[in-house]
Amino acid sequence: MTSDYSRLTRRQMLSISAGLGGALLASAEPALAQDTYPSRPIRLIVPFAPGGGTDVVARVVAQEMAAVLGTSVIVDNKAGANGIVGTLQGLRSAPDGYTLIFTIEATMAMNPSLYKAATYKPADFDAISLVSRQPYVLVVHPSMEAQTLKSFVEYAKKSPGKLNYASGAAAAFLAGELFKTTVGIDIPNIPYKGSGEAITDVLSGRVPVMVSSPVAVLPHIRAGKLRPLAVTSPDRYPLLPQVPTVAEQGFNNFDVTGWYGIAAPRGTPPDIVSRLNTAINKGLQSKSLLTRFEGVGVEPAGSRSSNEFAELMRSETDRWSGVIRQTNLQKE
Repeated sequence: MTSDYSRLTRRQMLSISAGLGGALLASAEPALAQDTYPSRPIRLIVPFAPGGGTDVVARVVAQEMAAVLGTSVIVDNKAGANGIVGTLQGLRSAPDGYTLIFTIEATMAMNPSLYKAATYKPADFDAISLVSRQPYVLVVHPSMEAQTLKSFVEYAKKSPGKLNYASGAAAAFLAGELFKTTVGIDIPNIPYKGSGEAITDVLSGRVPVMVSSPVAVLPHIRAGKLRPLAVTSPDRYPLLPQVPTVAEQGFNNFDVTGWYGIAAPRGTPPDIVSRLNTAINKGLQSKSLLTRFEGVGVEPAGSRSSNEFAELMRSETDRWSGVIRQTNLQKE
């Protein structure tokens, strides 16, 4: 019996071969992309100025990611509008895995409800992984007489108009405003573009109080240049075990915990997201990172999957949007 293929002309056979070849190439593309990624340096956008807590943590993580992935991870600081400028720039980048966004609870979970200019939401991004979780710290200049949170609150109530406090990112600001509401004091906020700039004024005594992530203030606490009065997490922070929580000092159920993480523009290939999640979490286990994180006051906290981090972003956004509505804190 003669095969049907024997009746085909040479041109028809070539056409079929070309079609089969194209199909095979198309089916191989995802595997090829997975095998070759990353083939060039990765840009990690940090939406805050150099020198602040977010920048410090991002650079430590970038170095470990580079070692795992075998390519450079370049930190690109794009400060402005409380993290909105850099976050939007990252969102508008190509979703190819070569532009990532270093995000914190302020930029991702708070800004969309706090600022009208933050025209994005967590669903606009592909979550990759959590990096760490940590409380905020209420610190004062050593010249202040208050030695405890209770005495600080009493002084603030008796001396209206004599105190103000510094904050960098929106998260520190919201932690400060929620604290003021909880303890019943009214001290004005002085906002800064980042914690690095705020620290300068607090260390000099021009601003007596600051709400900050541990990253920015831990070295100065250890050097005796700042006095910590409380941490905002429900439990004591292992890297500042001597500092009581706000709740411990009589203000029950107070809980503000910050976090750092990494996301990508929506539409990044799932296999690349998975590879990045694996690389980040492997890096978080390195002895080098653990030592450097401890030195700056950060505890690593990864995500078992990108979906786990995505759920955290959603739940935190829901929580803070409610707080912002109730306290009427939305800004232009």
